[in-house]
Amino acid sequence: MTKSTITIDVQMDENRVPDSIQWNATESSADNAQKAKAMMISFWDSADKAALRIDLWTKDMMVDEMADFFTRR
Repeated sequence: MTKSTITIDVQMDENRVPDSIQWNATESSADNAQKAKAMMISFWDSADKAALRIDLWTKDMMVDEMADFFTRR
């Protein structure tokens, strides 16, 4: 079985608003961390029938980019 570790680094300003998001994965072909303006991640707990969802976007993400991001998932 192959295992991959995904690391997400979020830099925040003094008000805890994300300035930058970078991620990498051990099974990725990229040599360096990848930049992202937004991220959405969800985990499903079938025992509790509950979801943990984390949605983050940086303050430099434009409204039209947000619209594209949400409609193209």
